[in-house]
Amino acid sequence: MTDNVYSTICPGCNFGCGLYIRENGTLEVDFRKSSPANAGKLCRFGMSLPKLYAPAKSVIDGKEVTLEDAAKEAAKRISAGSAAFLSFGNTTCEELVAFQKVAGSYLCTGANFEALPKDTYQTLSVGIPYSEIEAAKHIVLFIDPYEQYPLILRRLLSAKKKGAKITAVWWKSMPVASETIKPSDVSKLALTKDSLVIADFHPLSDSEQVKSVLALAKNAGARITFLKPFANSTGAYLLSKDAKQKSLAQLIDDINKGTIKTLFCLESDPSALIPSETLSKLTNLIIQTGQSSSAKANIVIAHEPLYKKKGTLINNEGRAQALGGAGTNGLDALGIIAGSKFEFNALHDSLKKAIGISAVDEFTIPKYDRPAYGAIQAAAKPPETKTALLSVYNPFMWFNLADDNDFVELNLNTAKALKLLKGGTLKIKSNGASIEKKFKVAPVQENVLITTRKFGIEKGMLTSVEISR
Repeated sequence: MTDNVYSTICPGCNFGCGLYIRENGTLEVDFRKSSPANAGKLCRFGMSLPKLYAPAKSVIDGKEVTLEDAAKEAAKRISAGSAAFLSFGNTTCEELVAFQKVAGSYLCTGANFEALPKDTYQTLSVGIPYSEIEAAKHIVLFIDPYEQYPLILRRLLSAKKKGAKITAVWWKSMPVASETIKPSDVSKLALTKDSLVIADFHPLSDSEQVKSVLALAKNAGARITFLKPFANSTGAYLLSKDAKQKSLAQLIDDINKGTIKTLFCLESDPSALIPSETLSKLTNLIIQTGQSSSAKANIVIAHEPLYKKKGTLINNEGRAQALGGAGTNGLDALGIIAGSKFEFNALHDSLKKAIGISAVDEFTIPKYDRPAYGAIQAAAKPPETKTALLSVYNPFMWFNLADDNDFVELNLNTAKALKLLKGGTLKIKSNGASIEKKFKVAPVQENVLITTRKFGIEKGMLTSVEISR
């Protein structure tokens, strides 16, 4: 059997890690050392990619059909009105440009830009080069790099080796940090113009918390960069910056009110972010994807997976990265829905024009305008942590994949107070639901439970809970 090898990009987050995917009866992942983003290293999600790529089949109301028939039926149901269009940025820039043309007036990329000052959009959309992280003198983390963006650790360790001080503003002590400040004590954080703040921006980000972090950096004259969770988040944000968007919260509200009856999702599993009771109120859920989805869709338009697509991704640094495939079935399906064929070359040219490049070259970071943003009306807001469940969002959660880390972390004092038994479980109650989970003692802040799993009782990043043995 002849192997098919694709030089491609990991879909786990927007870090932009290069890798090879080999089709050899099964899927295999190999390192790509030439990649400037990760130099061949991969996190445990990247190494788990063969589990992610479960092929999808085109269906209409449970009956298997061709891609063309599924796209035609989707077009018919969308044309009936009351439709919304959702894409988190898990596909190529070229498809996203076409998708915006299809979406018209109800586009949602998951990020709540509307709640944030317009002059911060570019800062939120495009991060700084990773080389600047390695050169920083003081780094402040508002993320857990171990769980959320593991490849950033190599840059942090390099900076630390050069003498950088690393401060973590987090609910748990981190080995890489020189000091840890509790989020409730963020007023103790000392920033200067030599500081570099690393946070993240995703569909479930609290807009007030984002503004608070922006204000902290602004007031100190410090640099700030936001990491992002989906393979082409930066591309999605750059290409939609002038488009009228709805927030995820607005979309959920409109579905609940019955204003939106049809939801079309492009390479995005809505069950990762939209409550199941909300999705059940839709008349039509349409998903166009290259991999199986956990959501129960009325129509699935199935085409090639990301690594087989022809197209471009933009990573968190702003690097334009070519995918290694030649497939355009996704674009073809969008053309059927739009009633007019999309030409790849025309879309590719519009992308290059939008970001100011003449050719896609992953070894060159384009020069992006990064305008200064004005004063932000926000104060550092310590999160409420009266016994709270902290959900640390990571690739496994976003992709609804099974993960071995099926436990919560808690403080030793909490374990003693509840008289928890080693190897036993912890009862967690919230929002009228109760679950039992295994636990692990870790250097976690008092009254906080930390999980990297999705339990179904969450209400945002921090959820008030009651706990018992």
